[in-house]
Amino acid sequence: MSTHHSIVVARSTTPLPLLPEVCSAFGTGCFNLVLFGDGWQMAEMTVWPHQWPTVGAGPGPIAAATGAPVLAAWISDTACAQMAADVPGGPSWTAHLVDEGRQDCGFDHEIFNTLRSPGPEQPPADHHRLAVDLAAWSAAAGRTTTAERIEAVLRNENMLLEHRYRAMVGELGLGAGVAFERSSWTDDRIRTAWSEGFAASYEIPTPWNRRSKASPRSTALVAFLELHDAAKFDPAITEADLVTHAEKALASG
Repeated sequence: MSTHHSIVVARSTTPLPLLPEVCSAFGTGCFNLVLFGDGWQMAEMTVWPHQWPTVGAGPGPIAAATGAPVLAAWISDTACAQMAADVPGGPSWTAHLVDEGRQDCGFDHEIFNTLRSPGPEQPPADHHRLAVDLAAWSAAAGRTTTAERIEAVLRNENMLLEHRYRAMVGELGLGAGVAFERSSWTDDRIRTAWSEGFAASYEIPTPWNRRSKASPRSTALVAFLELHDAAKFDPAITEADLVTHAEKALASG
């Protein structure tokens, strides 16, 4: 099965999926959040169709908002990882990670990619140089690691790039990760509104689907979709709140 999603590493007292800078740059559909301690987190993010035209700000705004280094990657199936890093008051960089000897991964990095810049012409990253940059990022984050440990993971072609990136994050000295316990609900009205919200997400006009026309109902349903995303990580949004918003979205004309 193909995988196309973003993985963001940052430090925040707020769950990353609730930070506006994360949502605007990488979408709201977080399906996995790992807590490393001391505020460090790794969020795996999905972009809904109606969000594609507006994502792409990269890690810079997150670093500015949190005052801490940020590392992000867009994973294109098993082919590549477009990476970007930002350190407040320090260096920012991008890298296109592919297996050594592979010059073209075959993916369009300009459209279906939350890290579009600098585009498809960026050459494959040198694994050693990238490992050095990642070790420097770790040091800027106040962690301890070595470029050698990171490079060994980057060169492990027995692992899919998606798994390799996660393993590389594990070598940044952030500590042991614990999965965030997301909220879930069983009310049929919530499930129905989420399903219809996902379908409505395709109805919002986009550069590749200009003939679509958003209706008040589709707008209400995608708003519910985003509220549902936030509620998974925000205990202040209760199941009763979701039911109320689901009923209103489903009844909107």
